[in-house]
Formats: sequence, structure tokens, C-alpha cells
Amino acid sequence: MEEKILEFIRVDDVPQGCKDLVEIFGMDTFISLVEYCGGSNVYIPSKGAIVKKARNRIMREEFDGGNYREIANRFGISEVAVRQIVGR
Repeated sequence: MEEKILEFIRVDDVPQGCKDLVEIFGMDTFISLVEYCGGSNVYIPSKGAIVKKARNRIMREEFDGGNYREIANRFGISEVAVRQIVGR
């Protein structure tokens, strides 16, 4: 019965704190999110956290064994930080 009723959910039926999610993702995606993890706390990382992981992966991929300064300048960090990231 709940599945049929879900088809009739409107933005006004959604708790106030979640209406932004409906606006951003749309009702179908919001309902999928509710079905997947409704009632639980969900952690969403900051943009900076995921950018940092991607940045570090790119640095490791582009590291050729000696281009510390080039990578440091490109990403605006110190050579010491590059050494820590590439593990050398």
C-alpha cells in the first residue's frame, strides 16, 4: 500500500528540512533516497574533502620521481606536502 501512496507524495508532504533536497534532486530521487536510507543519519562529505582526494590522486599519477617542484607550483602547495602525498 505504501508503494502506491508514494506516487502521490507532494513537496508539501515532505518535512520542511528536506524540501531543499526535493528541489535539488527531484521527487523521484528523493523518494529513492528515503527508501534506501530513510530514518538514518547520512554523512555527506564537504566539496573540499572530495576535491582533495581527487587532487592527491592526480598528483600521484603525474609524479615521475622527481617533479616535486612542478607539482607543488601547479597545485599551490609545498614540496614537502607533495612528498607526503606521493609517499616519497
